[in-house]
Amino acid sequence: MSMTEPPSPTFARALQCRTIPLVILSFFLVAVIYLVAFPNDFKLQEVFAPSCSNGDTASTSGQLAKQPVDLRLFLGVITRPDFYERRAHLRLAYSLQPRPVRAVIDVRFVFCNLDKEEDRVLVAMEIIAYGDIVVLNCTENMDGGKTYDYFATIPRMFADEPYDYVGKTDDDTYYRLATLADTLRDKPRENMYHGFLNPCHQNLAWQYMSGMGYIVSWDIAAWISATDELRNDGGWEDKVFAGWVRKAGKFKNVYGEEPRMYDYWDREMAVEVNCFRHEHMADTVAVHKLKDRLKWARTLNFFNATHGLKPSKMYDVDRLNSNIFNR
Repeated sequence: MSMTEPPSPTFARALQCRTIPLVILSFFLVAVIYLVAFPNDFKLQEVFAPSCSNGDTASTSGQLAKQPVDLRLFLGVITRPDFYERRAHLRLAYSLQPRPVRAVIDVRFVFCNLDKEEDRVLVAMEIIAYGDIVVLNCTENMDGGKTYDYFATIPRMFADEPYDYVGKTDDDTYYRLATLADTLRDKPRENMYHGFLNPCHQNLAWQYMSGMGYIVSWDIAAWISATDELRNDGGWEDKVFAGWVRKAGKFKNVYGEEPRMYDYWDREMAVEVNCFRHEHMADTVAVHKLKDRLKWARTLNFFNATHGLKPSKMYDVDRLNSNIFNR
């Protein structure tokens, strides 16, 4: 048959007989795909949805998409720009903790302006790598207004998405975040002041939360932020802060965490146990005065920070787990 002459009636009927089953088969396949992929009014089955999960994230903010959140805390670690080693082991120590349940605790490092050439470069690299640094507009100090600048800045910085609580802690303090979250969960969200009451066993009217770490509800931080006259108050920062809470009329829901917040102590120390200094305990909220690497190592070992260490030919586990930690 020539390519230009029309098909014969016999050929046309044969082609039609073959086409009809193909159309029916195609329609059937489309129907099957539709029923599998869109069983609920065109809602795509989860099995076809792309998965972006790659396990737990280092920041507890990553939990927002995974679980309901009923508590949000901004916890600022007051430190100095040149304390690189402290930040490095604090990042590691906090990242290996169990994740708080239904809570977001954002741990951030806080210091004043970067005055040294090396800090402006090296801290910038940390910011790029970790995004966990807050730089305040102040000159570095301990009791000269840095605490005011911190609590005045955070409510303005996060005015569009307030936290429930704002906390301050020292860089020689180790908070156990999951325990802290459980402790705060049933606390009021207004006029709340939490930490270790100092001096212990005194009249509440004279007490204040130790500078090792204290947490307030967002309304207290917002009041401090709006009260510029507090900037010039001098004295021990933790004692001055309690004065602000009283001045605001918010010294109402006060929660002391004795004995679960305390200064580090071990049997080799030439000081006695007292109300604020004792051995580690299982339900610890925070440990203070971790002034050297050995204190940090013994504290982290007590709380099983290396429990996830798996055997490997790359290291000798028995040698790493030296008896020095079992004293």
